[in-house]
Amino acid sequence: MSEHGDEVGRIIRRATLPGKLSREVATGANQIAGVTFDPAFYEEVRVSAARWQERAGNCAKVVVLVPPGLFALAAGFHFPDQDISLLGIGYHRFFLFHSGISIWMMRKVYEAYLARNGDSQLLRDRVVKKILGVAAGGFAFGVGCHLLVDTLQLKAVVFPFFGSLIDGTMVDDNLWLLCNALWCFKISHDLFALALGDDLPKVKAYVHRTFVKPIGEGLLDAVSICNR
Repeated sequence: MSEHGDEVGRIIRRATLPGKLSREVATGANQIAGVTFDPAFYEEVRVSAARWQERAGNCAKVVVLVPPGLFALAAGFHFPDQDISLLGIGYHRFFLFHSGISIWMMRKVYEAYLARNGDSQLLRDRVVKKILGVAAGGFAFGVGCHLLVDTLQLKAVVFPFFGSLIDGTMVDDNLWLLCNALWCFKISHDLFALALGDDLPKVKAYVHRTFVKPIGEGLLDAVSICNR
């Protein structure tokens, strides 16, 4: 019994040694300097250090993730018009390019990658996972924006064998584009959630603070100027 007690005691002493050393070093530093700090001072230093560490980590993530996300968004916005170069102008707005089908397939590929590598704790694998997910989410969002813009233009969606869904009207084509745009936005959100996980609320706050809020305030200022 005493042997087990000694072993438990050694484990406890090893676990508490770092904290004990830190306290002794701080006490020794205070004695050498001839000053004594209030415990609240140390707590304030700890909180401030943690806050700055979090900010530095967020800045690092922004530097790594924002460029591929913006590049993928631009690529996604131009993706639907690739039907012109691949199939010819007569097949512009071909349904495969002007839908969320290709985006859904991209999501499945990313999910398959996560199933194989998602549990890895290596820093390289975690960074690659986030970069690929953010790029895929940005691409999906860009495609959704393109389809949403296309709802304002008079051009039918082309389907094989029978052309347009309903001849003589654009309601069906616009409804197709709108529904697929919303589908792309939904897939984009899911990809961001898979890639960022617990960081997603921070990213949303950053986007709102950096982009959405300034744009909204600018639009309100423009409206107020026009109404004068």
